[in-house]
Amino acid sequence: MPGTISRRLVGITMLFVTSISSYAQHTKYDFSASFAYGGQDPFITSGSARYFSKPTIWNIRCQVATNFVQSVSIVLEHAVETRSREGLWNLGTTLSSAYNANISESLSMTSLYVEMIRTIVRTDIFRIGIGADLGYGFGGATANVKRINDHSTTSYDNDSPWTSFFLGALIRARLTIVDTDDLDIGLTATGRYWALPTLGPISHSAGVYNGPDIASTHEIGYLAGVSVGIKK
Repeated sequence: MPGTISRRLVGITMLFVTSISSYAQHTKYDFSASFAYGGQDPFITSGSARYFSKPTIWNIRCQVATNFVQSVSIVLEHAVETRSREGLWNLGTTLSSAYNANISESLSMTSLYVEMIRTIVRTDIFRIGIGADLGYGFGGATANVKRINDHSTTSYDNDSPWTSFFLGALIRARLTIVDTDDLDIGLTATGRYWALPTLGPISHSAGVYNGPDIASTHEIGYLAGVSVGIKK
């Protein structure tokens, strides 16, 4: 009897898992727009500047292939953060060229990457998936520097572009709010690890502005957004 019950439980479980996996995603195409404002934790960072802890992030995703369990998407993401401080500003080679200033410094990165995700839990209106990201980012930095002694302001742009690989791992939940014969519109919430592990300007030159002091960052963060699935 215990053996029969165990076999039945295993059979029911396998049937449940198979039915979920077979119809985990029921739209052929899916487009989403997500954002984040703050809420990122740079738990590993190289350099003295802790970008990105309070960035504004915009994320546009387009699903390009699916077998209705796993999918592949192309993602364009833009992250920007401005940090202000009071300190010594020096682009010269000697301390005599340095001066005290109020410094407002911005760093932005635009990344294009491939996202692969697999649905692991699904009901009629709710699903959860896990995935990974891989791509590359380009960006740059600007600084507005205001001298404390005479209040004169000078603006700087980075001398060379910034680049980095983009890495990520994520878990995403999606809740359907509108379901028609053609469309499935839902809300998404994503928790993720994301990283720019080779962050920095392409070249360094003495006496010119190259951006903040950071060479890599590994983040734990979130995205929230809207997703539109097209069934046909």
